[in-house]
Amino acid sequence: MTLVAQAGIVLGVTVISVGLLWAARRGPYNERFAGEVGEHNKAFDFLGTAFAVLLAFVVLEAYDSYNSAKSGTELEAQAVLELSRTAEAFEPDENARLKGALVCYGRAVIHDGWPAMREESSSPLVNDWSTRFRQEVLALTPSTFIQKDSFRQMLIEQDERIEGRRTRLAEAIRVVPLPLWIVLLIGAALTIGWVILSAGRKGSFLVQGAVVVSVSIMVMSALLLVWFLDHPFADEHGAITPIEMEHALHTIEEETEASRLTEVAPPCTAEGDPVERLN
Repeated sequence: MTLVAQAGIVLGVTVISVGLLWAARRGPYNERFAGEVGEHNKAFDFLGTAFAVLLAFVVLEAYDSYNSAKSGTELEAQAVLELSRTAEAFEPDENARLKGALVCYGRAVIHDGWPAMREESSSPLVNDWSTRFRQEVLALTPSTFIQKDSFRQMLIEQDERIEGRRTRLAEAIRVVPLPLWIVLLIGAALTIGWVILSAGRKGSFLVQGAVVVSVSIMVMSALLLVWFLDHPFADEHGAITPIEMEHALHTIEEETEASRLTEVAPPCTAEGDPVERLN
């Protein structure tokens, strides 16, 4: 959902609320409703407090999920970079195959993994490159002390990469279920509706309208914030993007060119699609 769409929702709800206020002030039972509603201010206090507490809880839960998704993304990208650096301890041909598989994995994450997460699913292409890289690691034949130590380090970094990916995939699933959304929407409608019903026609329409506008904007902005946090990988401003993985791949390319130890030709396209099988 774009910022324009969110602004349109807030504006639309606000206009409708002001329109309902105008209609309520001119209704035949306005004075009766306004008077009796005013006698039940404690009920409104309970309603407002219950909605605020529930909303705060949901926002905190969704924000925690958003942060976990971001942390998982950063951990995965950092692990890919560290794996590339550790691979330099092995023979040039082994180093080239390891880095090639890593680069293809990163490209698949960027171009296929992110769109898949928006649909709350994982990418078969990323799974494939993850398996291929694991096969390359298991095919290593470390002989020197440095290579044996690097092999153990690579297994640790491999676990970190897996954990980072597992975290971001887990957080791609919505944390706010439909029943909770229904309760939040009901609470929002009751909160705005109570403010509208308590407005008597003897009062200033300008003042009452300002109150309704303020409540409507705040309530809808809070609900849209929950929606944003509940969709951490959506294609919109502020969402989590694969920029960390892009930086990792860029760093791998720079370090490979600077070392001049071996030439890495990733067996995949720029989008991560395989062009040949790893040997």
